[in-house]
Amino acid sequence: MLNDKRLLKCADMVSGRGTVCDVGTDHAYLPVYLVENGICSEAVAGDIADSPLEAAAATVNRSGLAEKISVVKSDGLKNISPEGITDVIIAGMGAETISSIIEAAQWLQNGINLILQPMTKTPFLRRWLYEKGYEIIKEEAVTDGEYIYTVINAVFSGYRIRINDTFADLGMFDFSDENSVKYAERQYSRLKRISDGMKKSGKYAETARLDSECSFISDVSEGKIKITVGMIYDEINRVAPFSSQDSWDNSGLLVGDRENEVTGILTALDVTNEVIDEAVSKNANLIVAHHPVIFHPLKKLSFSDPAARLAANGISAICVHTPLDKAEFGINDMIIDMISREFETSGCRTPIIPERNSSSEGDGRITEITEEGLTAEDAAKRLGKMFGNSPVRFSEGKNNIRKIAVCSGSGGSLLSYVKNAGCDAYITGDVKHDVWLDAVSSGITLFDCGHFYTERICMGYLARLIKTAAFGVRTEESEFCRDAVRYIY
Repeated sequence: MLNDKRLLKCADMVSGRGTVCDVGTDHAYLPVYLVENGICSEAVAGDIADSPLEAAAATVNRSGLAEKISVVKSDGLKNISPEGITDVIIAGMGAETISSIIEAAQWLQNGINLILQPMTKTPFLRRWLYEKGYEIIKEEAVTDGEYIYTVINAVFSGYRIRINDTFADLGMFDFSDENSVKYAERQYSRLKRISDGMKKSGKYAETARLDSECSFISDVSEGKIKITVGMIYDEINRVAPFSSQDSWDNSGLLVGDRENEVTGILTALDVTNEVIDEAVSKNANLIVAHHPVIFHPLKKLSFSDPAARLAANGISAICVHTPLDKAEFGINDMIIDMISREFETSGCRTPIIPERNSSSEGDGRITEITEEGLTAEDAAKRLGKMFGNSPVRFSEGKNNIRKIAVCSGSGGSLLSYVKNAGCDAYITGDVKHDVWLDAVSSGITLFDCGHFYTERICMGYLARLIKTAAFGVRTEESEFCRDAVRYIY
């Protein structure tokens, strides 16, 4: 009989798709409960110490489930075979220990359902998860006596995000739940104590931020929070400053007003009429897109123009173009992350053209391939798969591919910088004829993976970023992000 409310909440988040691994198992109570109740077919109970393992083995034997539950001595997941495992539970540990266990098991990035119950430093764990490419799907609070615990359900998304302080402290809760409200109230009290202590020490600059966060948390817990277009704009500006846009760009709040309350949000690559129709049908009055819906000065308006249709339907539009290309964890970093999962790389990355006073932001990215003998044809096939079966045009260079540059969208104009950086290959889109000739004469392997295919990944990033700031507002990727071009092979 399982009576621990924390572990019962963990059990509620098990996917039921296969084998569950319980790391640091407590007498194997949770694995036995899961198998006995048909929540999973098999389980693994793991621990690093002999005494807990002996207790776990005794529990499994008493239950008669020795054929379905394996008891394994393991430091975290190091001795656990990933074969067949669909869910991993790590409960009752500190956040830093949980993060180190996840860090050491790269196979968790293969769609494994993570169920995490930290005992300390939960804000640290939330930050760590997002910066490592994991996404919190949901989070639930559980009250046990005078204690309130949180259970986090996360999966690997591949999108690395630097979350804001409020989300790190508050989490991904449904605040219509009583326990979640209690958790928020605890967080409010904790931050208020810190703020009051700083005021006594004369640290007024930091207390202003904490007081603002406390006010926000209080409104969230009381159901009084109103998410505005300006709040979403500010969150995007925090990670991809609009001030960094190129002189020819037109990023920012292009339709609507900051004060407008948001009822729903769609993310898109382009603001097309199809996307606007989708927003209307879903009661989404804000579209956050990559490409500017207004690019050149408008001298007249037609009712078929997307900008006019947005205004007519009361839909705001925020467009974040070159700022998101350049930003740390932005589109070019996303592509480098994808390359690191598809190819063997050194892990290093630098901008092709760094932003002033920054070593991590700027136009494009350069990384090192550590595979031996990588050919242009092999790379082209793998890039096509990596970008979602995109068509890939390429020209063969003179060298095996080692040093490789990336620029999302239309990056042909950066080829001279790529050459000067000593790169063997360059990945971009919309390559013009003269750029192909220049690459061939320079001996650089050039890959045209398409403007659309190298940038549509922005939708997933923007949706996940906004979800951490738009408490209670439905946020999703548009279903109408399609390549306007058709191909015959």
